[in-house]
Amino acid sequence: MNPVSRVFRWIGGGATAAKLRRHARRTADPAERVTLLERSVALDDLPTTRMELAVAAARCGLLDTAAANWRRAVEMRPLLLPSEADLAALAPVLPLVAKDLLAAMTGGRKGFLEHHWKLERRGSFDGEERWKVEQEEQPTMRDLLPTLRLIALAVAHTAAAPGRVRIDCDLYVNDSDLYNPVSQMGEAIIAWDAERGLTDVAINE
Repeated sequence: MNPVSRVFRWIGGGATAAKLRRHARRTADPAERVTLLERSVALDDLPTTRMELAVAAARCGLLDTAAANWRRAVEMRPLLLPSEADLAALAPVLPLVAKDLLAAMTGGRKGFLEHHWKLERRGSFDGEERWKVEQEEQPTMRDLLPTLRLIALAVAHTAAAPGRVRIDCDLYVNDSDLYNPVSQMGEAIIAWDAERGLTDVAINE
């Protein structure tokens, strides 16, 4: 196949994948939604579609399928954040993917279009997990909170329960004129119960 034909085939596949995604979002049948989204990612493997497929599969009880697609989504975009409703649907899948989520988020910056991001584990002290995040996209602790909650959920499924995590948060400012582009934002202390559900979130700025 010559390069021009290959490009037109790629464009056609993307258009068909988009139609399948739109159809999936309109259908009321959960199983059909899974099938349509599987056909879509086969043609155009987008992280957002993989996340949609993970949620749809979780709602059908297809936990292994949901886990595989969630892993693929964060492999392509480590900081892809599910909505609150989607995260609730994905709750049964978290035990299967927690280590993969943390591995993706601690793996460093991926892709030249992504914002500065650094997440690292600093150890465990008196049973409390200690982590640190340095990022530039969210300027306030309130803005960063959904991401911190996802980190806490992933940590909760890889640590003892009940427990808690303390996350030190730094803001990175991409300005070459600054002597120190990193400043402290605050810390989040998030606890979980024996079932690894979050029970308390405290923000100190």
